[in-house]
Amino acid sequence: MSQPTRSLRSARYCPSCGRALRACLCEALVKLENRTPLLVLQHPNEQHHPKGTAHLLTGSLQRAALRVGSNWQDDADVAEFVRTPHCYLLWPGEDAVPLASLPANAQSRFVLLDGTWRKCYRMLMENPLLAALPRVALTAQQGHYHIRKAPFAGALSTLEAGYHLLCEWESEPARYQPLWTLFERFNQQWQSFCRGDIAHP
Repeated sequence: MSQPTRSLRSARYCPSCGRALRACLCEALVKLENRTPLLVLQHPNEQHHPKGTAHLLTGSLQRAALRVGSNWQDDADVAEFVRTPHCYLLWPGEDAVPLASLPANAQSRFVLLDGTWRKCYRMLMENPLLAALPRVALTAQQGHYHIRKAPFAGALSTLEAGYHLLCEWESEPARYQPLWTLFERFNQQWQSFCRGDIAHP
């Protein structure tokens, strides 16, 4: 049997929220005006993953972009974004600077990697363009992304990470409350799938 074409596969997904049509969350998606630009680099294995949240994050923000791939060395758009002064990679670790300690700067921008921890680490190591970025870490947060196994304590989904990043950096948590509402709606939907209340996407 022949494999479905890319166009047929794409037709199964909502172009706005990126989810399977039967799991579309556009009714819970609110477009927000964020001051701080975000770039989410998504590993190809994560694209259209039913438990993924990156598309929900970027689809909710006016100044956010989602790019799918694993090699960014020759990508002119990514290079332009990351080579701008005051660009940081959100990446936990001993060499990461606490976000709260960064000097306030209206030109700051952030890169987030989306995928499994192993895939993201490999993507980071294989792209000197990304590895060279200064790294920042959020103030410790408790993750609520329970539908996927966390690789370490405090691990967050991409949507959670983007939400906490913007709330902490811009100090306007009320502005980004719709992101958290969307995340809760996403979790509720998965609970309904697990209970069998609605068909699995």
